[in-house]
Amino acid sequence: MLRLALTCRGFRDLALNVLYSHLRNLWPLIHSSRHSQLRHKPDIFRLLILASRIQILSQPYQLEIDTAYPSLLACAQMQAPLFPNLRSLTWSDVSLNCIPVLKLLLPTVETLTLHLTSSFHKAIIPALPTSAPRLKALKLRGSLFMIDNNFSDIESLLISYPDGLSELALICHLHDVPSTVLNVIAPWPSLRFLTLKIGLSSMPTTPLHIPRPFAALTHLHILFNDTLDRFVSFLCAFQILDFNSFNNRSIRSSTLNTIQFYVGGCSPANTWSQLLTSLIHTNIKLEHVVINEKCDHQCLPPSSFDFRPLLAPQSLAYITTLILSPSLTVSIVLTNPDILDIAHRCRYLQILDFGLRNTPVSLHALNVLVRHCRELSEVTLYMDVQLDPRRDNKKTDDEVGLQPNTRLTKLEVGDSPVAHTGSLRSSPKLNTSIPQFLHAMAPRLKSVTEIYKRPWKVVSHALQTMVADEERTNLAL
Repeated sequence: MLRLALTCRGFRDLALNVLYSHLRNLWPLIHSSRHSQLRHKPDIFRLLILASRIQILSQPYQLEIDTAYPSLLACAQMQAPLFPNLRSLTWSDVSLNCIPVLKLLLPTVETLTLHLTSSFHKAIIPALPTSAPRLKALKLRGSLFMIDNNFSDIESLLISYPDGLSELALICHLHDVPSTVLNVIAPWPSLRFLTLKIGLSSMPTTPLHIPRPFAALTHLHILFNDTLDRFVSFLCAFQILDFNSFNNRSIRSSTLNTIQFYVGGCSPANTWSQLLTSLIHTNIKLEHVVINEKCDHQCLPPSSFDFRPLLAPQSLAYITTLILSPSLTVSIVLTNPDILDIAHRCRYLQILDFGLRNTPVSLHALNVLVRHCRELSEVTLYMDVQLDPRRDNKKTDDEVGLQPNTRLTKLEVGDSPVAHTGSLRSSPKLNTSIPQFLHAMAPRLKSVTEIYKRPWKVVSHALQTMVADEERTNLAL
């Protein structure tokens, strides 16, 4: 793009607009006039022209304060706003010296991401309502709340936008977002994207008296540092999940299409089953479902739930991402017919991941799934590969006529067993049939991700060789 701008004057403006529309830091802008340190008008004029092209800016670290920030402040005296077309800003520099420059960038910004420390928080948060009047999306990470647990400044900030925002993310690793903040944002009529880190302190102490909380929500991303049971209670308290006349939970928002839940404790299988049934059966338009349970120790007895009941008519019809990763104590009962059902039902599926917590399925069921779901690019499944020369070359009715999947590039099998009568190490099946089977199924698949299983390493090596040979052949043609 830069060469195009330097080669032809007719393309210069168009090329520079693209080249400078998205900057990962301010250095290209500063460097364009650094040789004279902005002491001559032509250089200042050049910087002003380039600054007007920037639409998306990320400032990941601290600039040289003695030269860079003062230069921008000097330019600001000649043109206001200095970045008239800036719409999205990500700012990670937390030095107090940068605040005057940051305020120069905010008047036109609609999407703002800030990484905060306590001192930086205290200096910038109260100024945001007047400095960023066009704000529609706000993402705050780091020290969101002051050391004395005073949340009033965040509440005041959110209240200052009477019509609310369309996107909000509040992530603080030391504190959970309190229920008082959630009470402020629940009535927002246009809030579509919400990302929160919550805990027990986020539970409301009084009933929520709002007719339709979170009515426009389409994307919900929650980090919860407790169990899935208590998380379900949180969803019910804020009326994201509701109870019908039969006392069954159902999802309240008909607009919700993306759910990402990350919880920190162990929960029994029946909790998983009830939550998934609530989410999937009552909102057939869900496109992305990610539920990840992080618990490194086995604090509950083993339990399991069937995946089959989730395959009700119309459910999962629009799903593109399905990631279910329970703790070590929970397993998902998944059968080969279930996989075939998913293959026929989920035609838009791109990512399927059961966290290797599923009961094993066959290689041939995988083959039908991968070939039937044409958009599928990532699969994580626990497999049971039986090397049977009498079976391997036969095709079932589900496999006849299916074309290879050219999108699949990731297959993770963990410590899935490979069974074979005789010596597995010397088996030609391991070196030829399995790699050939997988290569015919997914020609772009270069390896199989495993956990210390030599058979799968042999398969991966053979796959890499097949893909490399095929690429060289295609280049030679």
